[in-house]
Amino acid sequence: MATHAVAYLVKAGHNVIELYNFGSPRVGNVKFSQWFDNVVKANKVRVTHGKDPVPHLPNHDWGYNHIAHEYYYKGNKNDGFITCSDSSSKEDSNCSDKNLADVDVHAHLSYYDIDFTAIILGCQA
Repeated sequence: MATHAVAYLVKAGHNVIELYNFGSPRVGNVKFSQWFDNVVKANKVRVTHGKDPVPHLPNHDWGYNHIAHEYYYKGNKNDGFITCSDSSSKEDSNCSDKNLADVDVHAHLSYYDIDFTAIILGCQA
């Protein structure tokens, strides 16, 4: 949603300076990703980690692509991260793309060593 919101704001003439996504799914096709990467001049950071399954959705074989600039944490924050070599048409196989069969839903609910499960459940009260 954040990626599409930034695309909308930029297209409407607003100056967006930063975008940080955590565990973002693929949000468009190759044309959208290339347009976004070329037109949106904001500092774009797509953070992934561990075996989060959401960055693998929807399937790449169905024509969906990520926007560029993935920063991949192997596990915990203190384990450090890799700045991935990706583009709007190809993902880096050394980053989250190497974990093709991820089913660890909890990995999607915790980023930077913060477990968001209780926060999310608390919001539904």
